[in-house]
Amino acid sequence: MTEGYKLLAAAIIKQCLLDYREALQSHDIITTLECEQFLRSQWFDFMSDMNGEKLIKMMREEFA
Repeated sequence: MTEGYKLLAAAIIKQCLLDYREALQSHDIITTLECEQFLRSQWFDFMSDMNGEKLIKMMREEFA
């Protein structure tokens, strides 16, 4: 990926994690499920070398 695409991918993932954190805090089930769906998607895998399941687990533990 070129630098611009890497920055865009990072911004998309960052926004997802911010949205996910807010959804967990406010108990917004729909947004929580949407964020989890993205973090488990092939699209996320393409944009990142992070493990989506581990991110979900870490975030859920933080706000449990």
